Amino acid sequence: MNTFTKTLATSALALLMTATAYAQPKIEIKGGDTFDWGNVTDISKPLAGQVEIKNIGDKDLVITQAKPACGCTSEALERSNIKPGESTTLKFTLNVGSASGQLMKSITISSNAAPDSVKVLFLKANIMRLMQVDQFVSFYPMYVGKESTGMAKIKNNGASPVKLLEFTGNNGLTIAKKAPITIPANTEIELPVKVVGPAQPGPFYGQVLVKTDHPDQQYKLLEIRAYGENKPAPAATPQSSPAMLPSGGTK
Repeated sequence: MNTFTKTLATSALALLMTATAYAQPKIEIKGGDTFDWGNVTDISKPLAGQVEIKNIGDKDLVITQAKPACGCTSEALERSNIKPGESTTLKFTLNVGSASGQLMKSITISSNAAPDSVKVLFLKANIMRLMQVDQFVSFYPMYVGKESTGMAKIKNNGASPVKLLEFTGNNGLTIAKKAPITIPANTEIELPVKVVGPAQPGPFYGQVLVKTDHPDQQYKLLEIRAYGENKPAPAATPQSSPAMLPSGGTK
């Protein structure tokens, strides 16, 4: 083999080794790093979704883990070894639980991709329950033997009016309006919640159950929760005595 041929072979080998050294797997989540269910009104079952994960590199992509950030999310990966140009599917479900409003969860995807060896898929939804309750009523300040008032909000997101038929409170909680109360469609009302501070100071917790005529079983009974810090009643301010008038009458 002459010098030119040797040089050419050496150069070709060097190029091959360089190309091999720089071959890398690259990960892409089709559609972006956020999966958004948008406005969700049906929460009778877990939300379900899926994304396509593609290897846009030139070496096999190996996904080692797809880990939800909390126990309320589950996932299933179609396959973990993906050749260049190929894709796999990540399926997931999200249990809404008692959440209302904007909800954000995530799944962390670990792989041999460069440079994104750890990628986060965000799961987003706006939970619009047909009946939404501002569940927590805060009593601050709250004093032993003194009446405190907080405000609860209940919104009817449905297309038909709903009646609140009955209020049942514990630990002395009452609603300062009489049932039945009708909430028109797509309307929010406020309910004054009253309580007299218990005899013993300390943390206070209670609830009011609201019975409704909603046709959906999950909205037949709504819950308003209350909390506060019950403090000793403040000492009474001494009353000043009227000024003594000189004997002999008034001017």
